[in-house]
Amino acid sequence: MSTLKILATAATAIFLIAGCATSGGKSAAEATPGKFVTYNCEGKKSFSVRFDAENGTARIRTHEGSAELSKGARGLYRDDGGEWILTLADGNGTELVYKSKAVYKNCTAQ
Repeated sequence: MSTLKILATAATAIFLIAGCATSGGKSAAEATPGKFVTYNCEGKKSFSVRFDAENGTARIRTHEGSAELSKGARGLYRDDGGEWILTLADGNGTELVYKSKAVYKNCTAQ
């Protein structure tokens, strides 16, 4: 077997393994619809999210209260009153804004 074939085979195996280890770009909450997922954020803050794939909504529970958010433009989730904005991401990119202030930043699913 040539060196080029060995490298190509190794590269393919690595890409397949990496592909299986990711959530396909979905956040932890979106990857587990119907279940609350807790996010730990900087400043020792936390909140929970339950994603409803059928309705495209996210239910949040925080120390400030709870709300039902609908998916809107650019993939952001917002409540009807405009007080809450949730950005779901994989890794530590999830953020929750309350009353125009990023209260929960650099959040990671637990």
